[in-house]
Amino acid sequence: MSTNQAIQYDKQIDREIEKAVSKFSQHLMSNAKWVRLIDSLVNNIDKVKKVEFKKVQNEVVGELYLNEGLTFGFDYWENGFEGCNSIGGWLIYKEIEYLIFPRIVNTDNNILQDLDQIVELMNSIGQFSINLNEDRLKLNCYL
Repeated sequence: MSTNQAIQYDKQIDREIEKAVSKFSQHLMSNAKWVRLIDSLVNNIDKVKKVEFKKVQNEVVGELYLNEGLTFGFDYWENGFEGCNSIGGWLIYKEIEYLIFPRIVNTDNNILQDLDQIVELMNSIGQFSINLNEDRLKLNCYL
């Protein structure tokens, strides 16, 4: 059971997210679409080596930590990620402005990810607003 302080904190976070999201004219991702996307990324972890994200509330870019051992059977997974990211804390889908899949994963070890395979993976799930160039694939959650 949540304490009153925890409930107030959650409401404050929701207000901050709603305020930040209000600057966008298009909301491109539903919770169901997020679940399909993340499930597919986890199931294809051999193709998806690095995923970065930006929250709507600030300019910080973090990294999502996905691996094949992750399971998302908790109630929270219906609305957001469990705390598997470099920023720390829980992520709610609606606070993610975009995802970045960089071509170069690690310059020291010359590790790359095939962005065309990731685009194919996304196309098998549904329609997404993406921008692809030689350096990265960007999935827009808001415009």
